[in-house]
Amino acid sequence: MAIAFLNYFVSGGLTLTIPLLLLDRNVNLAEIGIVISILPLVFLSIRMLFASLADQIGWAPVFILFNWPTTFISTAIYFLANSIPAFLLGKTVEGVKESAYWAVNRTAIFSLSPQKEEKEATRINAVIWLATAMGSAAAGIGIAYLGFSSTLSIMIIASAAMGIPAVLLRHAGKRNAKLRIPSVLAALNPRGRDRTFWLVSLVLLFNSLATYPLMTLLLPVFMNQQLKYDYISIGLAFMFYNVVASIVALGTLKKTLNAERVVVQSLVGLFATLLLANSGLYFPALFVALAITRGLGIGFFESIIAKVSKNRQTISVDIGLLHIPTRFAEFASVLSAGFIAQSFGYAPVFVASGIFFTIFSVSALYILKMQ
Repeated sequence: MAIAFLNYFVSGGLTLTIPLLLLDRNVNLAEIGIVISILPLVFLSIRMLFASLADQIGWAPVFILFNWPTTFISTAIYFLANSIPAFLLGKTVEGVKESAYWAVNRTAIFSLSPQKEEKEATRINAVIWLATAMGSAAAGIGIAYLGFSSTLSIMIIASAAMGIPAVLLRHAGKRNAKLRIPSVLAALNPRGRDRTFWLVSLVLLFNSLATYPLMTLLLPVFMNQQLKYDYISIGLAFMFYNVVASIVALGTLKKTLNAERVVVQSLVGLFATLLLANSGLYFPALFVALAITRGLGIGFFESIIAKVSKNRQTISVDIGLLHIPTRFAEFASVLSAGFIAQSFGYAPVFVASGIFFTIFSVSALYILKMQ
């Protein structure tokens, strides 16, 4: 939980800081989309290697040797960056950081929480959202009162602090098996997974299309350019969004994942995204509605992942394979969302997010009901 919190305090701060910093330097929306789209592309390339490595040597070394150092290095690069190529390098290293974290996060949770995998994975997501909330608030307030450089310095300090819980976990998830490169590479073979496995993979893709371009690119820029929110307001709005999502996730942890819940979260998501582009004074209410849908949806997300992966020997690789289509979708969606919004306005991409979330919700329920 400590690693998750610090990792996403930094990520939450960077998610808000980087697009606003690029806007401040007169970079247009399409170019910002190109910079941000690099992260899921790197994630796609590196995560599977880390996952296979973790299944050989254990999950704890991945936190220590890769996740923690690259968190520190990526924030340091952003601190020094003064050109688009430098920001691209920062996003590349940040992609490595995220790859290392997610390659072993659920493996660690499943290992440390037998018989409670889905619930604890959902709880960790709530912790991640609270951390993201605090990182967003720190970024917004820091940019407004201290400037971009000082805000990034705060993120560097938090990155360094991640080393403490990472090192304390060094024995918990370590395997004594000798590292064999052929075994690492062989584990990456996607064959041998059943139809349900790949169906889950497809459903995860729709959840990402519903949230990733919206939260990492479109909404921060929309709030700054269209609604004229200042940096503090944007930071506090994202903080509140993540706090609400976290409270909803924790509050519904013991609730049944049923059709009634799917109907509610789908209708709320569709209504909010349909009105978002022309919301004006009503934007905060719609923003909260999106947070509620995210909190309701995470139980479905973690449950379908656990259903097809928690009892397998190559758990890290399997979870990584599930997300391969998602990373392609994130890359393509962020890259295209910037161009679409710049050419046709925000309404088409906002409405598409609501439709994708509905597809995810209905499909996830179908998978959970399958025998």
